[in-house]
Amino acid sequence: MNRLQLSLALLAAALAGGVIGHSITRASAAPAPHHSDAATVAGGPRKTFEPFAQTPAQAQHAAYGNPSRAGDNLDRMTQRARRDPAYLRELLRDYGFETELDKRGALLAVLQGVANQEVLRLGQQMAASSDPEQRRSGLDLLKSFSLDVPEVRDLLTKQIQGERDPAMLKQLVDMLSPAVIASEDAAPVLERLESLRRHADPAVRASSVLQSVQWNKSGNNEDILHQAILDSDLSVRQAAIAGITASGTRSDRLKDSLLAIAVDPRSDAETRNSAVFALQNFAMSRGEYALYRKAAEQVVDGDGHEREYPRN
Repeated sequence: MNRLQLSLALLAAALAGGVIGHSITRASAAPAPHHSDAATVAGGPRKTFEPFAQTPAQAQHAAYGNPSRAGDNLDRMTQRARRDPAYLRELLRDYGFETELDKRGALLAVLQGVANQEVLRLGQQMAASSDPEQRRSGLDLLKSFSLDVPEVRDLLTKQIQGERDPAMLKQLVDMLSPAVIASEDAAPVLERLESLRRHADPAVRASSVLQSVQWNKSGNNEDILHQAILDSDLSVRQAAIAGITASGTRSDRLKDSLLAIAVDPRSDAETRNSAVFALQNFAMSRGEYALYRKAAEQVVDGDGHEREYPRN
């Protein structure tokens, strides 16, 4: 049993026996001691006690026992972990064994705030585990590191290559937040993403499209986005529209595809809205503009009502 579990067990036992309630009653009835008081107790000088440093378990209990101060307590834990190696090791050990989601979340927040080499090592070890929960916990730790850290980038690209579960694969792809690195170092990431844009799972394809556009610094995103906007799955087409807007990619065939989506009554409202928004940055002929205006007049707002645009 680690220190966190022992502290919680003792606390539960105290509550069951009524010890805490009895102590509070006595404390509220007794006068508060003063450091300058010269009175004696049982023939000797009155003893005063200074507060002691909290263990990680006590700090977490305090955070959840008083939600209004939880942020302050976690911040203090983070500051202490940065300057106290022994305390940080204790937090890392607790994180490795904690199973309760709220307590593990508190530990995760602290360790992500520290994000040093020790946290990186634990994240790598846990992410390489065959146990799914341990692996997810390790990946959560690694989210606090940029992909300009070679160890993190290499681990993710290797795990993506060997992963077969679509849900985990999407999670790994979503972790590929773009970083400013040398093109030679970015090449393996782009190669993985290129293959995943043809993956059987549409959620993986959609995430791969968005990450590809962000990682590709060559500016040649038109082919990627055009293939995606013609995809049979709605989520992939929506990812393509988002990628067009975010990257500023322009071409006649992208414009034609956006217009086709915007005026198609079979398109859902969200996708039509996105297409209309993306078209605002394209140069349009009078005929194309007429189609755009027709679609724009039927744009649906957040309340599900059609929003009418003023006519010229």
